[in-house]
Amino acid sequence: MENQLEKVFVKVNQRWQKANIINEEEGKVNVLTQDGQRFSIDKESKWLELVQNPAQRYAYGDVKEQLEGLYISFEKLPENVKDNLVQGKEHFHVSTYLSDGELKETSKMVQMVYDPNMGSRLFVQFKRKNQVTLDQAMAYNHKFSPNEFERMVSKKEVVLFLGITKDGELFEKLAYYEPKLLDIRTKSALTPNTYLYGSKLSATQAKALNQGEEIEIKIKTKSKGTKPYLVSYTPRNEIFITKNLQLEKARNLEIVTDEKKKSSSQRMKI
Repeated sequence: MENQLEKVFVKVNQRWQKANIINEEEGKVNVLTQDGQRFSIDKESKWLELVQNPAQRYAYGDVKEQLEGLYISFEKLPENVKDNLVQGKEHFHVSTYLSDGELKETSKMVQMVYDPNMGSRLFVQFKRKNQVTLDQAMAYNHKFSPNEFERMVSKKEVVLFLGITKDGELFEKLAYYEPKLLDIRTKSALTPNTYLYGSKLSATQAKALNQGEEIEIKIKTKSKGTKPYLVSYTPRNEIFITKNLQLEKARNLEIVTDEKKKSSSQRMKI
């Protein structure tokens, strides 16, 4: 059996979830879902979808259903937008509609997220008519302080804050100002359960990255073995940025050397 058939998405009890194909026989495949359910399904079923690339986190059928619940046509979206959405990336969607004989515009940020209790869902945040004010700046029962608000809106910084559940439990979140929405936008904070190139972050590493620091982390690669890298995290795009530590040291050394040469040359001219 081809490797591309091994990982799939299946829809069971109105929920799309990941599964692995165990075997195939007579036009049917036997699958094992993440929660341990094992069953057979027709290979051509619309409720079975092959994983198309390693970065895919959600089924295309799942995203299509979620968007159409908001009256957004999945089929009309560009292919790159569809691919981004199934990878869990956000999309700023602008559309028009008629109201009382007038053409109006609505804008919103949409992004697929995963809830351990509810499964996958579409998170939607609408653009404000006016820029958010300090009095309006709240998220997850946290009221942002004047300092936090200034850092986000004026200084364009990311703020690490504590959200509060209905049961009073605290959890970390990241927040920043999103000009497209004229509002504060939040993202999940990194935790010791977050993976970076196959290895979990330590609590110290997660905390430093959440605070916007660039830190040194040893990363194991297939071709070069374990090497030290400078790592930072961008919550807006939810990506890690890695830099080769040796190249950065060499680059800094070249800068210092060039400055010394320039300074020496100026002294000689004088």
